[in-house]
Amino acid sequence: MIKSMLLIFLMFVKGIVLAHDARPVVVAINEQFPGVFQYSLTVPETVEPDNLPTVTWPEGCEEQSSVTGTGSRNGSVLCSRGLTGKFLTVVYPFFNPSLATFFRMTTLDGLARTAMLTPTQPQWQVPEEPTTGNVAKQYFALGVEHILGGLDHLLFVLGLLVIARTLKRILWTVTGFTVAHSITLSLSSLELVSIPIVPVEAAIALSIVFLAYEISREQHDSLTYQYPLIVSFGFGLLHGLGFASALGEIGLIQNEILVSLLFFNLGVEAGQIAFILLVTTTIWSLQKFLRHRSKVSKVSAVLTDQRMDLMAAYVIGIPAAYWLIDRVTVFLF
Repeated sequence: MIKSMLLIFLMFVKGIVLAHDARPVVVAINEQFPGVFQYSLTVPETVEPDNLPTVTWPEGCEEQSSVTGTGSRNGSVLCSRGLTGKFLTVVYPFFNPSLATFFRMTTLDGLARTAMLTPTQPQWQVPEEPTTGNVAKQYFALGVEHILGGLDHLLFVLGLLVIARTLKRILWTVTGFTVAHSITLSLSSLELVSIPIVPVEAAIALSIVFLAYEISREQHDSLTYQYPLIVSFGFGLLHGLGFASALGEIGLIQNEILVSLLFFNLGVEAGQIAFILLVTTTIWSLQKFLRHRSKVSKVSAVLTDQRMDLMAAYVIGIPAAYWLIDRVTVFLF
């Protein structure tokens, strides 16, 4: 039974290692002069160069220039009738690789219009007037999508849950992680702190490897197990810089900086809470099932917990080791 479960977990880990980047395609449009718009289209690294999408402009628009680079397309377009109320579409040469699209358009008056389109939504109608509520809604959705698609962050949280174990310790540990990454997310997004993202991502992978190692040792008297709040807060500062990198690719709304930053962070927290509830419920159910199969005794309960911890160490450690090697290689070479 345990071997079968471990095999399922390892298959899941393989999917994690090969999973695509959950960051959306970002289309940023800025009005330079009346009817003249500069635009940039940026895609995640997982999009093949020959499948780089283009923006289909509405009738009355004429593209003036277009430059294609690695993972991006930049240009300018002249729209004699403006873009308000018009439809914009992102079109792929072959297929949409299940990526959402984030539109951000800033007009001469400084107002920004935003929209997050799911992979099944073909086009965006530029609204007449942007609202604070719309900005809050879109950035909240971005935060949720980023944390649920950020498998490295989720595996770190999973490691914290395994180490914390009891409800009280989980609450303190997760709170420490939340406070820490909120601090560095805010400081970095507001450009008060600037650290290159490549070594940060390598350090994030190392933090997950560290948790996997601590879990596999099964020494509950270590500093990590005794004071998980210190670990969650310290490494949480690193993870906040990773969140800021994703937000930096999308950008903050200049006339709604605090709103967009606040609701992106709230979206991250909402996604994190949903993940914690799912994991804790699953672990509790699995423990109950295994203990029932083992005809409940103190010895079998301990063995069951040890086996589950070992499985968690593999689930966390294997993809994290892969990410660490991959990211260090990029950093050094």
